Amino acid sequence: MSITCRSHVRSFPAGEVHWEEWHPPPRSGESRRPVVLVHGLSDSCRTWNRLAPALAARRRVYALDLPGHGHSDRPEAPYTVAWYASVVADWIRALGLRDFDLIGHSFGGSIAMCVAIERPGRVHRLALVAAGGFGSEVALPLRLAAVTGVLELAAPLLMGVGTHAGMLVLGGNFNAAERRHLARVNARPGTARALSRTLRHAIDLRGQREHLMDIAHRLPEIPPLAVYWGDRDPVIPARHAADVDRYLEGVTVRRFARAGHYPHREAVAELTPDLLRFLDEPRPPPRLRAGARAPRASAVAAAVPVGLRWPSWPDAAVKPWARSPLSSLLRQTSPP
Repeated sequence: MSITCRSHVRSFPAGEVHWEEWHPPPRSGESRRPVVLVHGLSDSCRTWNRLAPALAARRRVYALDLPGHGHSDRPEAPYTVAWYASVVADWIRALGLRDFDLIGHSFGGSIAMCVAIERPGRVHRLALVAAGGFGSEVALPLRLAAVTGVLELAAPLLMGVGTHAGMLVLGGNFNAAERRHLARVNARPGTARALSRTLRHAIDLRGQREHLMDIAHRLPEIPPLAVYWGDRDPVIPARHAADVDRYLEGVTVRRFARAGHYPHREAVAELTPDLLRFLDEPRPPPRLRAGARAPRASAVAAAVPVGLRWPSWPDAAVKPWARSPLSSLLRQTSPP
């Protein structure tokens, strides 16, 4: 028997969450840690359909549709990075996963970083594909959409048409059926609201608001980390992959010359063996470089008197933190 994929839906406080679960073939042993996959903005769990079968040869693989995406609900919610991370952490808890590997793409990479805080000691390996949160730069259309808020007024039909056109521009090796599926689910009422609110909280005219270094100090130990990027990425510059070394020592970084924003689809033959080695082989945890700060945090810290700089967050504050945007918490501890 071959690898199987089954769909599931379950109700959570954030509404119904849909996910796909890939099962290894019988007698394959299924002896290794399960893998959790988190897709990016305006995407769905189907973005992983070229990579998931390779991972599922020996592991159980879980790929969800984030709220506001795919077949999951579109609740009235803030749609911040931290809110998504709290939802994903609740979903992982409901699955009963006590030790797992986590892979996030694009905006899903930012969520994955926060999930590592929500589930300390449970994320065994963290792999980030063209992920947000390693720098400020991001494509100009996303910055303009974030500051104008026009997407929240977009009609469902416009969202569907825009999705189809955007996929043709961004690539990703999506076939016609996959483009139709994503256009159809993105045309559901509530999708535009979710997208608009996410962008408003995550991006402004200067680019991405939050950075890995804004939250890295929250982790008692950063799990072994791999970063993958396409050199032709039109959404988040590939130089962010090189920037990782400015903040962390001991990170696996791999770039793909012919890939864009979707290395897990455009460079799957190159990425898969490298990723499997990363997941299977012993790896030391990366280390924070002394004095490393996020670009924006550095600028703000230089302007804030020492006595007014924000404190470290106690472990007991993880859950309240996860339900509010990090940037708003920082603003609360900054001077007026």
